Amino acid sequence: MSSTLYTARWAGPTFIEQGKDQTVSVSVERNGSATTLSSGTLTVYKPNGEKIVDAVAGSISGGTFTSATISAATTSDEPLGPRYLIEVDLVISGATYSFYNDAVLCLARLYPPIGQTDLVQRHSEAANLLGAAVTSLQQYIDQAWSDVTNRLYLDGVPFWKWRTPSALRPCLFDRSLELLFFDYSTLLNTNDRYAAYAQRYADLYERDYERLKSTIDVNEDNQLQTEMTTGSAVVMLQSGARRGRYYRNND
Repeated sequence: MSSTLYTARWAGPTFIEQGKDQTVSVSVERNGSATTLSSGTLTVYKPNGEKIVDAVAGSISGGTFTSATISAATTSDEPLGPRYLIEVDLVISGATYSFYNDAVLCLARLYPPIGQTDLVQRHSEAANLLGAAVTSLQQYIDQAWSDVTNRLYLDGVPFWKWRTPSALRPCLFDRSLELLFFDYSTLLNTNDRYAAYAQRYADLYERDYERLKSTIDVNEDNQLQTEMTTGSAVVMLQSGARRGRYYRNND
């Protein structure tokens, strides 16, 4: 096999919705360009190592592999939770490469509850930052969504039992605007104006992540429960003058 390092662009753990027909996709690139793929297969492992999907073929389009449909019956009786494993075997230039990713079997697939309109309503200046090369704020929302859901996964918060993403709104607002203003603070000479905004939203993000709660279907019985589970036990300690990661030290 070639020693060439290809990038499988997993945005985070793969979400598999319990009891639903669905596909799994992954894009592969090298040097910023889509990789030419000849063929591929998907295998899904349960936490105990057993296969629930075994080398099913799929389609190739522009460097992206998409599996054949996984039928609802495949996952309908499987337990919710993490520690599932995705294996995608792809043929590139005659050699087979295996790409792995964590997977979570979830009660419902969650989607971002905010859009560009919401960001502009929250902070009107965001609309003025759309230059010729950037036509939408969606890239910041997408990255914020990946950041928040990955953090929940790494912290062991059982968001795979959540039915609604509404509890994620504050964190998504904060993280999206933090990313936006940090991006422009590195492009424009604004005397730390956007850096200050970025730091403010970074602070809010940490605060709101700690407060993050959501109603969880604890019994997995298709009924909403009243129990609220905190998102994190993080304690923020700050002292002295406010100078965070987005502030330049002029001393």
